[in-house]
Amino acid sequence: MTYKCIECGAEFEYKDLLRSKLKCTSCKQKRSNIWIKQPREGAVQEVYAR
Repeated sequence: MTYKCIECGAEFEYKDLLRSKLKCTSCKQKRSNIWIKQPREGAVQEVYAR
């Protein structure tokens, strides 16, 4: 899952965010609420219903 910074638009993987302790290395913001999840391109989501 890719995470995108709301402030500057930089995209990071989750493991990179944990390594930098949720700090955006591009705009130097350190808040947990500036990140939005972006699904990977081409990822197929399956939904099973009964």
